[in-house]
Amino acid sequence: MELANLPAIELIQNDGSPSGPKTFVLWNPPVCLRTVSKRNKKGTNAINSTDGYRSMVAGRSSPMVEVSYIFAEMVQHGLRCIAFCKTRKLCELVLSYTREILQESAPHLVDVICAYRAGYVAEDRRRIEHDFFSGKMCGIAATNALELGIDVGHIDVTLHLGFPGSIASLWQQAGRSGRRGNPSIAIYVAFGGPLDQYFMKLPNKLFQSPVECCHIDANNPQVLEQHLACAAFEHPLSLHHDKKYFGPGLEGAVMTLKDKGYLGTDVSRDCSARIWSYIGPEKVPSNAVNVRAIETGRYQVIDKQKNELLEEVEESRAFFQVYEGAVYMNQGKTYLVKEMDLSSKIAWCQEADLKYYTKTRDLTDIHITGGNIAYPARNLNVPFARTTARAQVCRVTTTWFGFRRLWKKSNQVFDTVELSLPNYSYESQAVWVPVSVMIKKTVEALNYSFRGGLHAACHAVLNVVPLFVICNTSDIASECVNPNDSRYVPERILLYDPRPGGTGIAAQMQPLFTELLTAALELLTSCHCSGDAGCPNCIQNIICEEYNEILHKDAAIIILKGVIQAEQVCP
Repeated sequence: MELANLPAIELIQNDGSPSGPKTFVLWNPPVCLRTVSKRNKKGTNAINSTDGYRSMVAGRSSPMVEVSYIFAEMVQHGLRCIAFCKTRKLCELVLSYTREILQESAPHLVDVICAYRAGYVAEDRRRIEHDFFSGKMCGIAATNALELGIDVGHIDVTLHLGFPGSIASLWQQAGRSGRRGNPSIAIYVAFGGPLDQYFMKLPNKLFQSPVECCHIDANNPQVLEQHLACAAFEHPLSLHHDKKYFGPGLEGAVMTLKDKGYLGTDVSRDCSARIWSYIGPEKVPSNAVNVRAIETGRYQVIDKQKNELLEEVEESRAFFQVYEGAVYMNQGKTYLVKEMDLSSKIAWCQEADLKYYTKTRDLTDIHITGGNIAYPARNLNVPFARTTARAQVCRVTTTWFGFRRLWKKSNQVFDTVELSLPNYSYESQAVWVPVSVMIKKTVEALNYSFRGGLHAACHAVLNVVPLFVICNTSDIASECVNPNDSRYVPERILLYDPRPGGTGIAAQMQPLFTELLTAALELLTSCHCSGDAGCPNCIQNIICEEYNEILHKDAAIIILKGVIQAEQVCP
């Protein structure tokens, strides 16, 4: 109703599709002891340092390896299977690990599995869809790009590497199997993070929770502008007649599109009677619209030896994935990026058998540019809440200064390389709450790390966000403290949309922020892990930009308690 601005709609919610019995398995990787290398104070790696040391810690075995063994087992039994992964990199890693397993146990099946994700060129995606539908392929490691909208025929098994972000998405993925009335199985393999472990401990919360409401922020100006360009291409727009469909932001968005050269009109006519038509550069404007993020720039990844286009990578991802010297994966194959041409936006790579992978060394700064977000985030199920949290426009700037090479088997750093790339900056949206000087003094009086406490508090809030808002772990980010950066850290708990233009999630969290802080505090106080660094169930986060360094759990508890008290007395 909000999206189309209609007074009433007809709800169709009964599932009439044929489906057989489904077995749902929750698979928590077993706990095992492993050796972890600690760094000395100077930051050198423990393996090559006299004052570094090793320690044995208990942790769960790798969920990526676990799901790969299950994937290989299903394929060997002739079961058609989709292994759903939350990120493109996980998708490629699962495919690579599964092929290694099959190479040892059933080498004739290595080529009957592949990957499917965004970024692949359209011709490759259509070929994969056809091969899987026809039975030529038996298994696919896929992101949510294969969750819906594509007919892939009969499926016996779905695997789910981690919670996908919403109950709706999990059931949509699991519903891919057993659609022709045959028995099917869904296996959810858990990560060590708090959300996955929450469902492992309390499975009824997973199976009895209702499907989430989908909150659509139709007033987002960036989304509205792209939507209007596509709409005008199909049928000219009228400010007088179409305002009821597109809302009060229609006129401003049309004027912006006119200034950008996307819409044109007959200026001799009265303003209210003008018809606006699409005159932009794209033959079909919808082809240039990214439905998952407001972003247009892309880099081409080309196999230098074959002169073949492998993938198109969004500009915001390119400097993280295909910089010169990076190890890049495509369809389970490993490539070394030889050159990155910034002017033509092309990354040249060549296939290579490498025993290591790479991670960038970078700094990300979030600057609040001032002014509240210019449109309301509507969450009809949330009553008005008093909070000091602010949802504001921000500028996110990432600076790259190098990358690390790490051995695949041990995950140990063996080389550090300097890297020179231009800064990448974009405007987005953030939600934040101030931390008072009094709280800072309380933390420092106990000789706790205030920087580590802020970092840990941000992680704790970040870890509970999916319990309140529909999102994936990659849809929202927090300020993370870099161990090599001694600059001033603002006294605040801040989360932001890590996408150009923003996605509206930060704005949705603003009225919920007191609840988020309370849930984060409960998460920390109920976790019985020891040590300042916490654990994956409380303050560690699998996508931390700084690899969970400089964390202090006790300091985070003090900070969260202090901010919650301040929230309770806010006017």
